Amino acid sequence: MTDDTYTKKDVAFYSDGHRITAHLYRPADWRPGDPALPAVISLTGYSGRKNVATVDIPRHMAREGFLALAPDYVGYGEAEGPRRRHRPLEQAQNVYDAATYLETVDGVDVERIGVYGSSFGAANAIWAAAFDPRLKVVVSAVGVHDGARWLRSVRSAYDWYKFRDGVQAEAQQRVVTGEKKDIYRYDIYPLDPDATDKPTMTVEEHGVADDPYVDMESVEAAFRYKPDWVVDRISPRPVLFFAAGY
Repeated sequence: MTDDTYTKKDVAFYSDGHRITAHLYRPADWRPGDPALPAVISLTGYSGRKNVATVDIPRHMAREGFLALAPDYVGYGEAEGPRRRHRPLEQAQNVYDAATYLETVDGVDVERIGVYGSSFGAANAIWAAAFDPRLKVVVSAVGVHDGARWLRSVRSAYDWYKFRDGVQAEAQQRVVTGEKKDIYRYDIYPLDPDATDKPTMTVEEHGVADDPYVDMESVEAAFRYKPDWVVDRISPRPVLFFAAGY
């Protein structure tokens, strides 16, 4: 969906040798030779895809006079890379390379590049900004900032220990046998049991079909991902946190 307030272009850049697909949004009235615009990298959550969940964010940013880049993560959507693999540090590398790509885009003010992320994308935004001073401002919306704490928070104490021990047992078997197992995404972070309907991904236009499985190593990677440990490195650059409760 587009309107006359912004333009959207399919673009791509490379990260760790993989072609990363993205949408590039601009204000509709911007023309080559106009003053350079501030730019925002818009990061989606655990789904890993540019055209679900947070798709309204880059549209809104473009309407407000920003240039916005919304990438797939490696291995998700139309991007190259191994499937059913969710590695936060690899996704952080995608963010660094997205910033480098923006430095090559006509009309970007390279001194005013920021990053927005929601849910797991917020975790990646914090991590990337902690180690990349080119990211001058950060917005974290309902973020995951300690993977183990997040996954424990959505379970009872009994279910948490059962889940944690199951992940550990699978890891021990995998390193001995080389056999890998996959897990359904919503068995990692269960949906609200009180919800009357399970939420569905709203796909913009006709995207690649969503694969709701990841390998069990992805859960281990989430356990170890703790952007809280590095958030202080962003200072004195500004960070805006949005939190939500229920």
